[in-house]
Amino acid sequence: MEKNEFMVDLKTLRETWTGRVGHSMRPDGKAASDVIKVVDEEGPHRLYRFHDSRMHPTDKSADPDITQMPHFHYHSHETFFVDSGSIYLYIDGMRAKAVKGDIVHLRPGQAHGFYYFEETKWRGTFHDHELYTEFDDVARVKQYMPELANDPELNALNARGRMDSYAIEPFLFKDVAPEDCYGIKNVNRPHAAYEFPGVSMRVIIERWENSGIKELNCAVMEPGFTAQWIQYPTLKEVFYVRSGKVKFNIAGKEFIADDECVVIAPRYAPRSIEVLEKTEMYDTGGQSYWSLFLQSYESIKHHDPARLTKETVDALKKRFDIQIESIGMK
Repeated sequence: MEKNEFMVDLKTLRETWTGRVGHSMRPDGKAASDVIKVVDEEGPHRLYRFHDSRMHPTDKSADPDITQMPHFHYHSHETFFVDSGSIYLYIDGMRAKAVKGDIVHLRPGQAHGFYYFEETKWRGTFHDHELYTEFDDVARVKQYMPELANDPELNALNARGRMDSYAIEPFLFKDVAPEDCYGIKNVNRPHAAYEFPGVSMRVIIERWENSGIKELNCAVMEPGFTAQWIQYPTLKEVFYVRSGKVKFNIAGKEFIADDECVVIAPRYAPRSIEVLEKTEMYDTGGQSYWSLFLQSYESIKHHDPARLTKETVDALKKRFDIQIESIGMK
């Protein structure tokens, strides 16, 4: 697939990556994961950051009742796409199994832990998540001197205590089904779904679940669906094409994104899409108030359909920062 500045193909990223690879560490000093930061954070809430992580299997000799990597964050919000493998999630006094296709969402003060059954693709998006340069510096040393990967003195230099990540005691829990676990989301279990020709707009994580900072919505789109944004969008958008195939045009650059591709649409860059295969695409930046817009649109359509004019819809778009000009089927 052709490389360009607007897209990162996570399927092949690790074959060509020459930058730094970070690591999260287990208490025994072994790496729990290899982490590549795909999109940098921006602004006071450190929005847009997107990671491609490989979580290593938990030691099979470990007791899953105890070896849970239990911790919490004071400020950090984390959302992870489980794109391969399976895990136990420990959260809210429960243990539930998350598998490929699930989404794990974690809020500040919400203690959580994990047990990884196998190598797991673990794609993360964050906000208000604190990281310090010591992590990059330690990772750089390990990159050039892999023999030091498990050196306890080097690992002790990681600024874990300032990462807003704090260990706690192992959890007591009861086993529940994933649909009964707040922390496990799925595109097929949205808060709400709104149907339009060629697209189902699904609200996966509401803004109130992210301290009002962002939301996570998914467009499940059929082949032939098209969308055209306003001429100069004021919002940066980071899309995750989890599955499917979409032709993008961003700032005059035309390219195709398919399974496991991250697409970065900068502010003011004209953009449009045409869906080539059935696609599941997430807006991970989450700055448009899609949930409120869609609720309002459907309410007017139901209670006062005569008022659902172009002028009314345009006013709703302006109010809720919806920057798509038009949608249709080719």
